[in-house]
Amino acid sequence: MTPSRHHRRLLASVLAGTLTAAALASCGGAHKKPSDAQQIKQALRSYIRAQAAGDGQTACALLTAGAQQQLITLVVKASKGLVTTRPSCVDAVGLVRAAAGQQLLGALDSARIEHVDVTGASASAEVVDGGQFPPQRVSLLRSHAAWRVAGVPGLGG
Repeated sequence: MTPSRHHRRLLASVLAGTLTAAALASCGGAHKKPSDAQQIKQALRSYIRAQAAGDGQTACALLTAGAQQQLITLVVKASKGLVTTRPSCVDAVGLVRAAAGQQLLGALDSARIEHVDVTGASASAEVVDGGQFPPQRVSLLRSHAAWRVAGVPGLGG
């Protein structure tokens, strides 16, 4: 009995599906979850890019509530009375961007993330900018399955 055209297509479809599943299994799957270290590096890179660009929405979303308050407090203190009302986190990011010189922004743009240490829901990593400033140890917390910056030197962390 010769298989009908329909049976051949069905068999080809099943075979293709089996081969695809085997290929995905052998390479770890197409949707392998990134490691904590990879997620932390990505969160820090995103925060640094957003801070350097003055993108307050993105930067503040990557900070814990405590780090947002630390950033606002730092901006108010650093303004030495020029900022008279407490800004929002988004506005604080914009003020930092406006006050930062090209040298600082360039250093942020070329920063690397190194030495990631994870302990449960907390982590730390070193941000190295390539020579402008000494390496900075940054703390992070896992919040709702995402890593958020919890403290950096200068922000009370």
